[in-house]
Amino acid sequence: MKEIARRTSQAAPRVQAFEFNDLSACPRFLRESIIESLGNGLRWGRVFDGVGPVFADFCRRAGCESVLDLCSGSGEPVSMLLEALARQGLPPVRFVLSDLLPNTAAMERVSGRHPGLVEVTREPVDATCVPTHLDRPARTIINALHHFPPDVAARLIADAVAKRRALFIVESFPRSLARMAATLPALGIAALANPFLTPQDRWLKAFSTYAVPLVPVIGLWDAAVSALRIHDQDDLRAMAARASAYDWEYREIPFFPGGRAMAFFGIPL
Repeated sequence: MKEIARRTSQAAPRVQAFEFNDLSACPRFLRESIIESLGNGLRWGRVFDGVGPVFADFCRRAGCESVLDLCSGSGEPVSMLLEALARQGLPPVRFVLSDLLPNTAAMERVSGRHPGLVEVTREPVDATCVPTHLDRPARTIINALHHFPPDVAARLIADAVAKRRALFIVESFPRSLARMAATLPALGIAALANPFLTPQDRWLKAFSTYAVPLVPVIGLWDAAVSALRIHDQDDLRAMAARASAYDWEYREIPFFPGGRAMAFFGIPL
């Protein structure tokens, strides 16, 4: 395994706490507000600009032009990565969006913004056991691995390894509240602007943002919990330790102001 990133500090212990965004009991309009604000905030903060060249090099080395994105959610993380590639004149990559509970309406909006580059899978896809007919030479997991406890995350990596797929994992920050805090200015602006940008329930989302500030409070909780749930470099390398004939790399990629995106990726040898 290559050692790419220099560890600057001891990571905090991992916490498997809940995010409101994960709870089925959370009202739809609140869950949508958090997801929409997160997408716009990370986009406006250009969190993935530095990830673009790393991902392009990964695709070149893995020899892939088509990627299966797992746990896609709304599909916005893939959209942000494609935008980062385009801004820097890097070759585009074709993505297939998938999820165990696919949000097809949101995914279709992303597909419409990237014609010919984004395909939507409507059937449920278990990321720990990917169906052969949907698989691609490489897989991505963007801003999603932290939602899974270690045993499930390890099974997700093991399935890619068992099928000899290249795997690219991205999180917007390492397990660090300080690094997460670098995203808060953009996320805060996005939360305040979201009632004007959302495609539905604008008045309800405005009320829960301005009159009763549920969205900012819940969003801050979810952001902090996300940071504490991140699988750090040691966790990820332990999960991949049994993978033979793979080249694994870990990188922390800076973005303004003082943030670092995290990437962990493996390519079959």
